[in-house]
Amino acid sequence: MRKESWFSSKKVSDVKVKRKSVKIPKKKKNNDFFGNQEIKQNLQSFYDSEAKKYAETRKKFWHEEKLILDAINPLFKNNNKVRVLEFGCGSGRFATLLNNNFPGKFEYVWIDLSNELLSYASKENPNLTFFQWDITKLVKNFEQESFDLIVWTSSFQHIPTNKERSFLMKNFYRLLDYDWMLLMTNWSLSKWFFKKNRKAVLKARFLSWLKFNKWIARDIMVPWTDKDWKVYGRFYHFFSLKELKKIAIFSWLTIKTNKFINENGEFTNDEKTSRSSIFIAIKAPIEL
Repeated sequence: MRKESWFSSKKVSDVKVKRKSVKIPKKKKNNDFFGNQEIKQNLQSFYDSEAKKYAETRKKFWHEEKLILDAINPLFKNNNKVRVLEFGCGSGRFATLLNNNFPGKFEYVWIDLSNELLSYASKENPNLTFFQWDITKLVKNFEQESFDLIVWTSSFQHIPTNKERSFLMKNFYRLLDYDWMLLMTNWSLSKWFFKKNRKAVLKARFLSWLKFNKWIARDIMVPWTDKDWKVYGRFYHFFSLKELKKIAIFSWLTIKTNKFINENGEFTNDEKTSRSSIFIAIKAPIEL
């Protein structure tokens, strides 16, 4: 049965989930549960400084858009509003997609680390409210089975550790109502990405060889320089389809789609010629 409240004995005002109300400490390191605060701080700084560029880029062709629409269309056919939770909403591209195709048919919670990107999201979608927050610290505040659609578009790839990714996925299972959907897209380790970030990819492969750990080759720090010429790293984890399947099974989610996508928005089996992957799973009742 659909639940009315989204929070377990807590309202939004109780946990102070407001845009601009939560700031990540700049000088403290390893002060969160997973010990990767510096990586998140660097991501936040990057997207704050490059917000205008990324907001404009996101208005261009979105090669995953048709496949995403095909996946979520059936969710909006009943009379109930679809309860949506999006992490890493950025400048609001997915929010705009919903507003353009399903106006008035959804309720929402949109979250991102970057306050500057959220300012663009708010301008594009003035009817929605966006929150600045670290989702790892927020996810347990939501009530069980309180969402119908949980979305990550090109953002789950920024979660730094397997421990944190597993923690979030298990919580997604808890938050989803039965027979509803988790959808995510992630960049793929393709020829296109290698061409743009050759040094970063080769460095990750060298570290993988040095530490005898093949997964490190998929943990890539893309360097960027701020206005003061200080160099930072922007973290990406590039999922294989096998790894996404393993995470889903571990989290008790039932996979519906787990494929690579090329630049034309078509499915492909070849990671090297792809641009991203799309992963769709549902929370199905467990059969004993």
